Amino acid sequence: MLTRGPLLRVIAFCFMARPAIHGAVVDARTSVAPDHQTAEKNAPHIFNAIHSAGRQWGSAIYHNGLSFIPAIMPEGNLLYHGTHTANRPAGPEWLAFEVEHAEAFAFSTKNGTRNSLRQDDSTSSANDQAQKPMSGIKGDLAENDAYFPGYLHTYRANRDLNLLYVDGMSAGKTSMGTLDTQDLVLRENQTSENRPSFMGELGRAESICNLLVQWGYDGLMRTEIGFEVIYCDFEKGLDLVMQTRTSGSGYPSVDVRDIFQWARAVSEEYDGIGGDRVRLDFSSMVSGYFFPVNISSTDPNRPDLQRLAAAGLDELKDIKAYLRNVATKARRFTVHWQAIVDMIATRYARRLSLIAEAKQPLDLVKSELRVATRMYVNAPARPGGISVQEKSGHNKTAEALRLCRQHHLLPAYIHQNLWSLEDQLIHTAIQSVMSDICETLFSAYGIVHEDSANDTARLKQLNDSQNLVAALKKRLGWTMWRKPELCAVDEVLLTVMWPLGSSEDYWHPDCRSYKEVSFERRGYWEPDMFRI
Repeated sequence: MLTRGPLLRVIAFCFMARPAIHGAVVDARTSVAPDHQTAEKNAPHIFNAIHSAGRQWGSAIYHNGLSFIPAIMPEGNLLYHGTHTANRPAGPEWLAFEVEHAEAFAFSTKNGTRNSLRQDDSTSSANDQAQKPMSGIKGDLAENDAYFPGYLHTYRANRDLNLLYVDGMSAGKTSMGTLDTQDLVLRENQTSENRPSFMGELGRAESICNLLVQWGYDGLMRTEIGFEVIYCDFEKGLDLVMQTRTSGSGYPSVDVRDIFQWARAVSEEYDGIGGDRVRLDFSSMVSGYFFPVNISSTDPNRPDLQRLAAAGLDELKDIKAYLRNVATKARRFTVHWQAIVDMIATRYARRLSLIAEAKQPLDLVKSELRVATRMYVNAPARPGGISVQEKSGHNKTAEALRLCRQHHLLPAYIHQNLWSLEDQLIHTAIQSVMSDICETLFSAYGIVHEDSANDTARLKQLNDSQNLVAALKKRLGWTMWRKPELCAVDEVLLTVMWPLGSSEDYWHPDCRSYKEVSFERRGYWEPDMFRI
């Protein structure tokens, strides 16, 4: 017979265990959350996502975006809408950043049926699908073809607009992963990979706007051949300031040659939208690269394409829940992380390319490595000279690497006490990239630093140092290395910059090799300071 104390304990145990027996309590799944280990693992990808955000070139190179960035479009900015009607749409509808982009949609097919790249698959006819603006207008109009007028609307933001930017080529209607952030995260696995060519754009826009309006946003910003906004409610935040009829009855407004004009306009956005048209809040950036989930390719023929489709649905819902928490908070703009990665890329991109190029001589490679590292190392003190006394046992190499790794991050540290977790994760990624750059450069310089006695040894020095840098370039994968350059890596586009420059440099600026650029290159400026 149980006494009162043990009996109570048994009853209490049975009470707690009973729901588990009946299945009312199950082991809770641990939600995935961002962590620094994953950010460090994916450091090059995070760096590239920040560098490419809001830029057409990088968005094309890394077209499978995994990131969400809240954004503000400042009051007064213009957006364009091409359509078949003079009526102001209710929304959701599409707005383009460039006139040429919107003009491609500023016409209708016969009988006024809308011809749109954005038309929903479920409502478009076979004829509509065959008459896409990108394919141009073929042949003469038949007698029974009646083209109704098209219209170009110009809208101006009458307040700051709240947008959620999804990176990569996120307006690309493909099955390659460009729509993962929208269909798999925001829409919770409403994938459209088996749909026809336009993959249910109207349904996508409506479901995403239903979500974003609840979060306090005006629309979704994304990229195709040009940046665009899926705008949710045209009665809020926009003034119609101009409307132009682009074609009359009987003639379409789009010519096959217009695609060149469209592409040229968009190419001006390769390095950024410009004009202070969008401000990206990197301190509120949420990326699939922050989470310990599977992002490997789902296509064995394209192992380079990273996919959120490789993650589980529960994990995708965790990312969405985390995004909602961040995206619905007030904008931060604590650190402009893109400015920091820009400074890093500007300092090292062409230098790394030059060092890794096989044809470069040892002396030039040595010079590049010396200039890239010397600011972090104190030169030996001269006998009898005045110098700061160094601590006994001080590791100069470790200190130099620390200074190199942190240098471009110094502006971010001013407000480190205000950093969000997103700021901290981005910092982890950038610091990891800088560690890789600095350690490689110091190692490469260590190889070539000592003068070798014979040509064979010198050639080995050169090859070993170049191999290190070439491997670094492959790990970094910076998008500017895929862009054709005006000048070779050992040249600079030179014009006159006092006190440097000849008359030739003023009247005919051109690419000049490193052998041509010295203070002997003068003669344009008067008076010539070298002759005073």
